[in-house]
Amino acid sequence: MSQESKKLHGLADRALGKQVTRRRLMGTSAAALTAAAFAGGPASSAFAGGASGQTGRAVTNQDEGSPFNGAWPYQAPPTGHFNSFVTDGILNPPNIYGDLITLPFGLYYWQDQEWMPLLATEWGFADEENFQLTIREDVVWSDGAPFSTDDVLATFSVLRLMSNTVWQYIDEVTAVDESTVNFHMSVPSTVVERYVIRMSPRPAATYGEWAAQADELFAGGLTVQDDEGAQLLEQFTAFRPEAGLANGPYIIDIESISNAEMTLVKNETGYLAADVPFDTIRLYNGETDTITAVVLNKDVDYATHGFAPASEQEFLANDIRVLRPPIYSGPALLMNFATLGDAFGDKRARQGIAHAMDGDEIGFFSLAESGVKIEYQTGVSDNIITGWLSEEDLGALNAYAPDPDQAAVLLEEAGWTRDGDAWMTPAGEPAAFELMFPAEFADWSAAGQTLAQQLTDFGIAVEPRAVTFTQVGPDVNQGNFQLAIQAWGSSTNPHPHFGYVQAFFTNNTLAINDGGAGIDFPLEQTTDVAGDVDLNALVVSSAEGLDEGAQGADILVMAQVFNELLPKIPLFERYGNNSALEGVRVAAWPADDDPILVNSPYADGIVTMLLLSGDLQPV
Repeated sequence: MSQESKKLHGLADRALGKQVTRRRLMGTSAAALTAAAFAGGPASSAFAGGASGQTGRAVTNQDEGSPFNGAWPYQAPPTGHFNSFVTDGILNPPNIYGDLITLPFGLYYWQDQEWMPLLATEWGFADEENFQLTIREDVVWSDGAPFSTDDVLATFSVLRLMSNTVWQYIDEVTAVDESTVNFHMSVPSTVVERYVIRMSPRPAATYGEWAAQADELFAGGLTVQDDEGAQLLEQFTAFRPEAGLANGPYIIDIESISNAEMTLVKNETGYLAADVPFDTIRLYNGETDTITAVVLNKDVDYATHGFAPASEQEFLANDIRVLRPPIYSGPALLMNFATLGDAFGDKRARQGIAHAMDGDEIGFFSLAESGVKIEYQTGVSDNIITGWLSEEDLGALNAYAPDPDQAAVLLEEAGWTRDGDAWMTPAGEPAAFELMFPAEFADWSAAGQTLAQQLTDFGIAVEPRAVTFTQVGPDVNQGNFQLAIQAWGSSTNPHPHFGYVQAFFTNNTLAINDGGAGIDFPLEQTTDVAGDVDLNALVVSSAEGLDEGAQGADILVMAQVFNELLPKIPLFERYGNNSALEGVRVAAWPADDDPILVNSPYADGIVTMLLLSGDLQPV
């Protein structure tokens, strides 16, 4: 590991105490957590931006009160829409800005391991089979209707239709009374708390009829795999409400939505609307190529876009801070097993590919010091997995160091052959493939180009193909690709289980929500470390039980299985290089060593929690 990598890992390790995953997430009373979260609890974090100059700032502040400017890629209508469960929904929660519109039950401080209660006031495991929460009273939707348990029930019924993983642990959601909801666990697990509390309930006024149809479907013993279920899922994914309702402090000004930007305005009746210090949030639309110039013009107060190293240096030269919170994930190489099973279906072929690439080099060219070498190929962030496995167990894993000779041995064992300097697949075809990656993601684009060159130099001809970022995900889920760059790990949750959901379900079994089979990686496999395995059952069992300390044995098996099978091949671990401007619209961001910067910026959003707690202040 380079000195810079050691520094970055050391920072995250100190912040996490290597225990963030080893403590059961505790739901507590609103009084205790509100004191921690809103009255000088965990300090705040880092996003920043700026205005285009003193005159522009004065006019902006005069016209809009106290504005905050952010950046987030979204699809404008008609492609973008307000079905917040479906691809291309505008600011679908969980989202660092969408969570200010449709509040979750709570948000989590990753280092302090405490919750900020929002739409729930208290929660916990009532016994070995039931998890309960109490919703906050006197919260209303922007149409004037009260927030109620009906909204909670409708939300989880729709989540069942969408095959959300929480339904692998629960089998019934019921209202105990007007303020209490019970989640019966068919598979008791500590992660039920995370799945539930981090969820943003949606209005029954919008989704209640769909929820009723889903309830009827499942009560009849059918699933989305049956014709009736598939038809209902297809109809729901085509559902387009005219607008979205809000119960948080902001709401989208629909008239403001354009291809360039949109504005969130105060939802005066929303929870905490009187407490958040900024009057408006302007969101500039676009990916890295577009937003870089806007950041340099000091028109953005915070952006998380994975900026190119050269852009980062320009930020620093222009007095724009760069924040480096752990992302707990990064880019990975995906393979289409439905069409390329003959080439990559044998795990030794994937292992050979892993040895043929140099992730350290890919990370450097992609993000400089924010693209960090992976020490342990477990499918989970090194910052998380080191808190679960012993040094001995970690040391026994294959690190997949760059080794062309070992790569050649493994490919030949998998049936590949050489024709001069070029490789041939087991089918006798030239090993030539197209690698798709999002054109506008500067880091993933650089990763794809560097990886393509490395494999081509090794004798596997890889043609890089940049595709607009809004198309890559659907194409992967619908199987319209050969090789692709998509995510590994989990930027949304601090438990290894969620990394394995990403590894084996996302872009695979959950691709059914986009009408496809994704990478089509079979979940029944034969392994050296664990024999014949059902990966669906293993992912579920990796978080089974209400004693988090006892989950370590299953996490070890899961890590070993991923390390052997490599269903997706992680390239490097990403740290943020988030732009954060001070002194223009935002007075100051938290210090680099502030605990809030241990939060993944895409999960329990740093800026989200700072705004809700009032810790982020205008100039």
